[in-house]
Amino acid sequence: MITGQTGTEPIFQGAADFDLELIGSRTLDGRSLELSYRPTLHA
Repeated sequence: MITGQTGTEPIFQGAADFDLELIGSRTLDGRSLELSYRPTLHA
């Protein structure tokens, strides 16, 4: 769950459910990862 700064109100409140498919990843500086996801509506 992703929440607002106070953690009391969800940022995506009321949004549809969706799944994330990992479509790519790469190491940027030996410590940080860049991850790319494709969202699809959850059936």
